[in-house]
Amino acid sequence: MGTLTPTFNDKATIEAPHEPVQGNSSGWVTGGYVEIKPAVNPPVKAMNLKPPLKVALVGTAPTSRLLAPFSDPSWEIWVCSPGNMVGIPRITRWFEIHDNYLWPEHVAYGPNYINWLRQQSFPIYMQNNKLVPNAITFPKDKAVEEFGPDFFTSSFAWMMAMAIMEGATEIALFGIDMASRDEYILQRPGFYYFKYRAEQKGIKVWAPNESDIMQSAPLYGYSEVTPMGRKIMARERELKERVAGMVAQRDQLNGQITYLQGAIEDIDYFKNIWMARGG
Repeated sequence: MGTLTPTFNDKATIEAPHEPVQGNSSGWVTGGYVEIKPAVNPPVKAMNLKPPLKVALVGTAPTSRLLAPFSDPSWEIWVCSPGNMVGIPRITRWFEIHDNYLWPEHVAYGPNYINWLRQQSFPIYMQNNKLVPNAITFPKDKAVEEFGPDFFTSSFAWMMAMAIMEGATEIALFGIDMASRDEYILQRPGFYYFKYRAEQKGIKVWAPNESDIMQSAPLYGYSEVTPMGRKIMARERELKERVAGMVAQRDQLNGQITYLQGAIEDIDYFKNIWMARGG
């Protein structure tokens, strides 16, 4: 039985070291056949040349509406609202979520707006194509399925949801302030929700400094105990006290004015009745 580890005495059976055998063009070498295959480069996968989707949402607030990148073709311009029928240099898509423009309550501008939409060639997203035959049905059900039904509080919330679903890499907002009291209470929470969802996906969301929309709500319970919070509350109290003092003065003056106006009426009576015959 042979040993597991060869010894010096077994050197006759051990092959001496040598250089690796080189094959020739025929593939034959001493001691056997070596198959020589030409080098083959790995297949090149088709590259996705589609540019990143950058979306500019455009509202009607005048301070920043026209700051949108209209001249930059790398941006899609998504617009809404009858207030934007005039003055927008370029439109990629239009969104009209409302479906009641032909109701009597909107007769002052609704029919003209619908007729204008019917004449446009850019894609128009609506609830259906009942009012505008070439309108595209907005994917409401898909958006609600992905994001839930609780935060669609404005047209821009629907538009942001669609931009997220289409894989946008950047979303910018122009002409969107939501600074009035009704908008702040009802619509801003929806915007902040979709801003959060977008940023969770790595989407950049921004607006120019001329807009108010990026100013988040104060941290409840914490913001008022900051130096600024204390200053604002003290200033508010001061102004209310001054107004209350002026209101009291106004009411006192109003009483005096009423008294004197009555006296003038008495004089008018005596002048026209008792002095008629020189009495």
